[in-house]
Amino acid sequence: MKRSKEDIVFSKLVRTMAGNRCEYCKRTDGQLDSAHIFGRRHRNTRWDIDNAVSLCRYHHRHFTENPVFFFDWLAEYLGTEKLDSLRLKAHSIKKWKKAEKEEMYQDLKAKLATYEV
Repeated sequence: MKRSKEDIVFSKLVRTMAGNRCEYCKRTDGQLDSAHIFGRRHRNTRWDIDNAVSLCRYHHRHFTENPVFFFDWLAEYLGTEKLDSLRLKAHSIKKWKKAEKEEMYQDLKAKLATYEV
């Protein structure tokens, strides 16, 4: 799947907000990924900062291959209430208008800028 400018700034924000570390194992060395809880195909949560965690490449792959373990960890890490709320949002329909998408992109950039000071 092609990565848009929104995807790029979103990913950087997720990793930056996590202190550039894996939220599972706390490692700060190596490659970090922004791992979506509900996949990018869910347009309503694709760029929702609550819908991603920062994971090292190893744990991103491990959880992708073992989704039950991922959701068990997320339930403990984030809480079931937050996961249930995200699930509802992810499965609702969202059609982004061009202006809305640009506004969301600018908001993500502004949030990222607050961490880069």
